[in-house]
Amino acid sequence: MFDSLKIDEKSGVPVWVQIRNHIYFLIKSGQAKPGDVLPTVRELAVKLGVNYNTVHKVYQDLEADGLVNSGRGKRTTVAEVKSESIELPSSPVDVVIDELIRVAKESNISKDDLMMRLKERLDGWES
Repeated sequence: MFDSLKIDEKSGVPVWVQIRNHIYFLIKSGQAKPGDVLPTVRELAVKLGVNYNTVHKVYQDLEADGLVNSGRGKRTTVAEVKSESIELPSSPVDVVIDELIRVAKESNISKDDLMMRLKERLDGWES
């Protein structure tokens, strides 16, 4: 099931987004069914040649979305979820924006401050 997962370093899409989207697709398409066991974080990190923390972040993100179940000392499994209720992001940029908003909230950054920071960076962006 994870044999088809390859990281494209030249795509411009963050590695964690590529992994997350692949797992989303596996669940939505029914290739990964409720109760199926996912590789351990370490196993998948080694297989893909990525940092352990990258895969750990993906699994945490999928758990927060209710797509997988995990727990300390337990294997991560696909959650019982209706595939039609799973929406893939329309763009990898949307995934990164959602992550930015989540981190900003956790860091107690106000909307105004976040918008100001974004505007500053966008003003410096050459077309």
